Amino acid sequence: MPVMINLTTAEHGGTSMQCGTHEGCGVNCTCGCPYTGMVEKGRVEPIAAVEARYPGEWLGFVIPPGEDEFAPEQGMLVVHSTDDAEVWDALSRVTHNQVVHVYFNGSLESYMAWADQEA
Repeated sequence: MPVMINLTTAEHGGTSMQCGTHEGCGVNCTCGCPYTGMVEKGRVEPIAAVEARYPGEWLGFVIPPGEDEFAPEQGMLVVHSTDDAEVWDALSRVTHNQVVHVYFNGSLESYMAWADQEA
């Protein structure tokens, strides 16, 4: 199974089991969301380091506050796999208040072969 972190518990970077359980969840909430705990728990790392470990795979990150949501430099890896369906399935379990970043960490040729196969 490609899931790295149990996304339904505080293990995923939050500081409380109430994370994601009420409507006010978000970047500035106090429910214990990953936004308020992933950095202090040491779960954030440079994306370049993750890319070096998983070439040719789909990567799924939760992005901490303050990072560019479209081109983050660091994040918390929650899933990786050569199968994009596994990654999207895992990310469907991320709580609604988190910013995710998903992409293929491989060559353009490999990506285009995947795209042709999917069409």
